[in-house]
Amino acid sequence: MGKHLRPQEIADANELLDIGQAAAFLNVSQASLRRWTNSGRLACMRVGQRRERRFRRADLLGFLEGQTSEIAPSVPGAVANKVADPSKGPITITHGSHLCGIYASDLGRLTLAVPFLLQGLNEGSVCFLVGLLRARNDVLRNLKKKRPSLQDDINAGRLIHSEYHLGPRAQVKYFRALLDKKVAEGVQSFRIIGDLWGMRSKATEESMLQYEADYDRLIAREYPVVTLCAYDARKFSGVEVLNALKGHRDTFRYPLERALA
Repeated sequence: MGKHLRPQEIADANELLDIGQAAAFLNVSQASLRRWTNSGRLACMRVGQRRERRFRRADLLGFLEGQTSEIAPSVPGAVANKVADPSKGPITITHGSHLCGIYASDLGRLTLAVPFLLQGLNEGSVCFLVGLLRARNDVLRNLKKKRPSLQDDINAGRLIHSEYHLGPRAQVKYFRALLDKKVAEGVQSFRIIGDLWGMRSKATEESMLQYEADYDRLIAREYPVVTLCAYDARKFSGVEVLNALKGHRDTFRYPLERALA
């Protein structure tokens, strides 16, 4: 659901500090930085064969301001929204974040989707699950094991699940109409997880890219929403998966292993 990075965006993303520079910037020890990144309190990137840490200046400034390394919100009034994985501990993200997840098995899809939706429902967010019927039913069945009141959430409109519409414009229009309605009702937080094969099975690769660009511009950056786009590595080509990672630039602000299932 993202767009290709332009050369200027790539250059901006490469303006990183190494661990020594980051420690000096925060006036702390390198050991403290390692501890904070390992626990998920402070975002970092891993580069090279040695997986050395690199830090965005914006993340360090956010940490100094007491935001526990939240990404600067793109939506006015955005608030923190935690994605919990009980096996790895929580990380903190903000509204406006547009993330990419890649899975290679049905279990991997559940590993991405169930904690994401469960945490959102527990925090009071209105959640969307979009994808093919079989995939949705699998997620809902496993989510209900952890949240027995799931049917009440669906009946009350706190969890909305659907197929993808035919074509990028129709899907974006659908999201905007529902989000506008919920915002008018007073909802302040959303989560959207889309299994992108549901769109790709109806559209060309070129149409997918258009959908990703439109979604990023008109939905992810305009509403108080956290988005997780799930890509099935068994079905998408390697080039398509690479383009997905490039287009979801927020993903690289967190430990990359969290995006793989």
